[in-house]
Amino acid sequence: MDRDPGDEQQQRASLRASDADRERVAEALRQHHVDGRLDAEELTQRIDRVYAAKTFGELDEITTDLPPVQAPARAGAPLRPRPPDPGRGKAKAAFQRHLFTYAWVNGLLVAIWALTNFGGYFWPVWPMLGWGIGLASHAFSVYGPRADEDEPRRRGSG
Repeated sequence: MDRDPGDEQQQRASLRASDADRERVAEALRQHHVDGRLDAEELTQRIDRVYAAKTFGELDEITTDLPPVQAPARAGAPLRPRPPDPGRGKAKAAFQRHLFTYAWVNGLLVAIWALTNFGGYFWPVWPMLGWGIGLASHAFSVYGPRADEDEPRRRGSG
């Protein structure tokens, strides 16, 4: 019972493709666009053909001139490691100084309040809240998610 590999390929080519199969091919095309193998116009044309394809053979025709896309080592992992961003370390150090200054100054304000009006109206809450909003914003910009996770941050030129 020897099977001819050509027959198996013809049989696979005539099988109907699912939405998930079409989406896998579309995602591979998007990756080829990111890698620079396809321009935007060609990507759009091929994506249109992918979603119109009915069989595996039609899907295979769309990607015959492209190499296979290498799957990441784990889900969500980048295809190539990103070099460390030297500006990120400076930003973390600046935030640490900001946090230290915030704690020191507000500790001093609480001490002044405690020595002059202990048990009365806690007025240091207002500088703490106002400055705390700025501190939280600074923390989010340093440690929060970044929109350009795959590219280092660039300062606006102009």
